[in-house]
Amino acid sequence: MNEHLYAVLYVFDVKPGSEEVFESAWQAVTEAIQSESGSGGSRLHKSQNGTYWAHALWPSRAALEGVELSKSVSEVRQLWCKRASALRCWEKAT
Repeated sequence: MNEHLYAVLYVFDVKPGSEEVFESAWQAVTEAIQSESGSGGSRLHKSQNGTYWAHALWPSRAALEGVELSKSVSEVRQLWCKRASALRCWEKAT
């Protein structure tokens, strides 16, 4: 049985020239959250038109909402937030 029954889909438009910093920051934050918070991790993808999308897995919505990021992880998260010009998010419990 899968223990990660809550999925979130993110779609990002990343500012031109910021792709490398965005990707590195996304990976670092994903790894920290997965090791500290019990998430099922996430996968980041880039479409041919340059739009990024990612899906993240969680045990529940409450687990996602209860995440408390350390100051250092929050600072890295801000790196990718500042490079995204748009963010759309969908959530689904399975």
